[in-house]
Amino acid sequence: IYPMNALANSQLEELDEFFGHYEKNKLPVTYARYTGQEKDEERRNVALNPPDILLTNYMMLELLMTRQGDIDRTVIGSAQDIRFLVLDELHTYRGRQGADVAMLVRRVRETLSPKVQCIGTSATMVSEGDLSQRNKVVAEVASRIFGSNVDADHVITESLQRQTPYDKE
Repeated sequence: IYPMNALANSQLEELDEFFGHYEKNKLPVTYARYTGQEKDEERRNVALNPPDILLTNYMMLELLMTRQGDIDRTVIGSAQDIRFLVLDELHTYRGRQGADVAMLVRRVRETLSPKVQCIGTSATMVSEGDLSQRNKVVAEVASRIFGSNVDADHVITESLQRQTPYDKE
């Protein structure tokens, strides 16, 4: 789930590049984008051939769950027992938008899978405090959005380590 179509489009390009050496009918995982940009034929194709990974935005997921058209019902029906719900740019979901997304996550659990594992990604969530303090803040935000407890020990971070010499002069 992305906050903007541009991010879903970027991820689609990355997946196309990553899996570009495979023949289209021999991909190890299938994926598709389903946003407001797709024509009816593309949406029908997603409905008839449910992908392993569906790239969308939170507004389209909301529409998929509430609209009553045949294509949307088929797409959401294929998502029954979804295992993972990944929200990219978790830091953007605050205020009213955060509340809307938090309610959407709860509806996904209720409608599709009570055991769905929610994953949030963000490069810019919090920068103050030590690692333990930052992880605590991330866990608190994720817990509010996901509607379930996220332990600070489950927050995965990264740090960059220079691999080439750097001379400050």
